[in-house]
Amino acid sequence: MIPAATGEAQADESGWYVVYTRPRQEARALENLRNQGFDCFLPTLMTERLRAGHRVTLPEALFPRYLFVYLEAGRSNWSAIRSTRGVARLVEFGGVAARIPSALIVVLAEQPAQKKALFKVGERLKVVDGPFAGIEAELLRLYETADGEARVMLLMDILARPQQIGLPACAVRKAA
Repeated sequence: MIPAATGEAQADESGWYVVYTRPRQEARALENLRNQGFDCFLPTLMTERLRAGHRVTLPEALFPRYLFVYLEAGRSNWSAIRSTRGVARLVEFGGVAARIPSALIVVLAEQPAQKKALFKVGERLKVVDGPFAGIEAELLRLYETADGEARVMLLMDILARPQQIGLPACAVRKAA
C-alpha cells in the first residue's frame, strides 16, 4: 500500500480503515488514537533482538508504519486522526480512504502469536567482532549462558578443517 500524498480521506461506510504512521511510531499512534476513543488494531509479532548482549523478545509491527482504525460514517471525527501524534495520514486511493474487510481484521486478530528468531540454524553468518572478524560461518545453534548472555555456536573452516567456535551473539550478523 502506498499512502496518498494529499487530500482528505472520506468514506461513505462504517468499517476498518488503514492509518499510515510516522516511522517506528505505530505504538504511539495506537495509544493516542485509543485515548481519543477510536477502536484500533495493530497486528504484531514477537521478534528476538540483542540488547546489551542479551536476547530479548519484543513486539514488532507486522506491517511497519500501518495500523487499522474502525470509523463510523457520520459519527467519527475523521479530522482528529490527522492531528494525532504518531499518525502521518489515512491511506487513500483516488481521494477515497482505503477500507479493509472486517473478515481480514478478524483473521489477523485470531492468529496465534508468532515469533521471529534472531538467527536460524543453518544460516550463514559473518563474524564482525573479535579475532575471527570477516569470516563467514554456518550457525549450528543459538544458546544462552547461565548469566543470560546470548551466544552462538558456529561451524568455521579454519586451516582447511571444520571447527566449532562459540562466540557472543553480538559478534555476528547475517551474511549478505
